[in-house]
Amino acid sequence: MDQMKRNDLSPRQVLRNRYLAYRNSLSPAQRSEMSAEVRTRLQQEDIYQKARILLVYMDYRSEVITSPLVEELLLSGKKRIFAPRVEGMDIRFYEVFSLSDFTTGYQGIREPRSDPDRLFTFQLARKEPSLLLVPGAVFDRNRGRMGYGKGFYDRFLSAKGECPLISAALAFDCQIAGKVPVEAHDRKPDMIVTNTETIR
Repeated sequence: MDQMKRNDLSPRQVLRNRYLAYRNSLSPAQRSEMSAEVRTRLQQEDIYQKARILLVYMDYRSEVITSPLVEELLLSGKKRIFAPRVEGMDIRFYEVFSLSDFTTGYQGIREPRSDPDRLFTFQLARKEPSLLLVPGAVFDRNRGRMGYGKGFYDRFLSAKGECPLISAALAFDCQIAGKVPVEAHDRKPDMIVTNTETIR
């Protein structure tokens, strides 16, 4: 039965499942240590240091852990922090000022409350250097990315047009594949930051 189910999966889903299994196999200690290495490498990037606006994701399950970075920045006030909220088939980012601004949302992920006065617009990114952090399941060295199948980040990146919003995907080394089968709607991040390297 399991073999029949596997045979029904597309090559993309098979690849996604394989690399998610690699990521899921990391122990909590490994994930914590490697996430800290990813965050350190990210913070060394020029675009991160210059960014006045940071669009974060709130880590979920076995993703690269972003929570310490978000907490640190909320305390320091050095950057404006926007976090994603799923609304229908899209994600929208809302500014947050403290951890109390989050509530449990889509798939149990921490999300900000919907507030039109706090909504991120691409116009903001035209005025201030902005950086978007992107999660994902599997990547390759050509910056190919595969998410979880809903296309939230692909649609968001497609909508930005010529807006100078830079995107950085965060990943563990075990999520880098030889080649990700990219489709027309897929959008590549500008860089991929792992625990040992930055892929541009």
